[in-house]
Amino acid sequence: MKINVFWKKTDKIALALSGGVDSIVLFHLLINEYRDSYSELVVFHINHGLREQSDEEEQFIKQLTKQNKVKCYTKKLFLKNVKRKSHISEEMLARKLRYETFEKFAEIEKLTTILTAHHKNDCVENILMRVLSGRGIDYNLSIENLANINNLLICRPLLNIEKKDLELYAKNNNLKYYEDETNFNTEYTRNYIRQKISPLIKGVNEKANDNLIEFANYYKELNGFAKNSTLSKIEKLNLKVMENKITLDYNLFLELNNLEKYFILSHLLNEYLTIFDFSKNSLTAIIADLDEFAKNVSYDIKADVKIIKEYETLTICKIEKKCYNDKIEISENDLTETFFFNFNDYKIEITNSKDNAELGFFKDDLPLLITTKKNGDVIKRGDITKKLARVFIDEKIPKSQRLLLPVIKNNKNEIIGVLGINSKVKQNKDYHYYIKLLKG
Repeated sequence: MKINVFWKKTDKIALALSGGVDSIVLFHLLINEYRDSYSELVVFHINHGLREQSDEEEQFIKQLTKQNKVKCYTKKLFLKNVKRKSHISEEMLARKLRYETFEKFAEIEKLTTILTAHHKNDCVENILMRVLSGRGIDYNLSIENLANINNLLICRPLLNIEKKDLELYAKNNNLKYYEDETNFNTEYTRNYIRQKISPLIKGVNEKANDNLIEFANYYKELNGFAKNSTLSKIEKLNLKVMENKITLDYNLFLELNNLEKYFILSHLLNEYLTIFDFSKNSLTAIIADLDEFAKNVSYDIKADVKIIKEYETLTICKIEKKCYNDKIEISENDLTETFFFNFNDYKIEITNSKDNAELGFFKDDLPLLITTKKNGDVIKRGDITKKLARVFIDEKIPKSQRLLLPVIKNNKNEIIGVLGINSKVKQNKDYHYYIKLLKG
């Protein structure tokens, strides 16, 4: 079986070895047919801790590498216990933690080249997934032979080989491997494409997979050319860059086509405001709404990012949640990541982490109102309802602070807590979000 060799004979390389057929075949090739293509091989194995079989697979990898006298690093991630942001999928979180671990292992071994066992079918799934999920714009559709992730060079030597050929190689060489049963769970988008859509592709044309990959490569070149051509026009838009704010000439912007507008706005968000996690569909919808008849209007890209059309100017800016008339409203859209805001003289953080939190709340409590004490305010503590004024007296809060402390109300206008009165979240109770007072 012929694989692509992207490394030198003098290189020390690492293989991400999962225990599945793809990486087991690559391991077998590296220690046999391709033994002279590198100076030393190391194995990295990640136990995600999601399946009962995971521990058995880890032991299998340790035994396999020991038999072949290959150094092996393993780590269990316990993903079931890791809290993730609402906008990050389990798959994306696993990938993030996996590559962070690879980087640590690579630093110990003083190497920078890691091999993964992605193959041709993975490329096709990736293309279909990105096109069908609407993420084709401004993305590479396929999987690259080489990529840089976390200061590592990721090499994928099997992208020219189909899954069925890997399985045949494993059978002919009597290789033991493990099948991840979650790969058959079609609730995951990638698995649905793998199980339901990809098998139908070959029915259209025997070379359908190759044609899709060829199209993805063509699209990449075309997309790159269009983007570079568009970005050369930026300086003609009377661009003005300030801290957290960019302005450009609205009428000149209108002369661009919609794809050019998308490339320009996306570039400005990335390069000048360091914003990457915005919705591509939202940006496309805003562009479609902006025309020569558009009135002065404001659009939310994220909770703290706006695109504003005002007279002859288009503005892209970061905004900060500010306190008006001693109150701030916090919606679920604000909480896609760790969120900070100022209230009076206090800095407040809302996060998914319980550590050092004063209050916890649920999604059903949103939107929250952060305000100050009002006459007649009451708070429920256990089965007892107390006047907030009485709580301040009991907690010996100075009068100078009582009208400044942040009072947290849910969407039913009920007080769920007050910051700065020495309260702490009980460790045996879990919430969706936690609030911390950072200073005051």
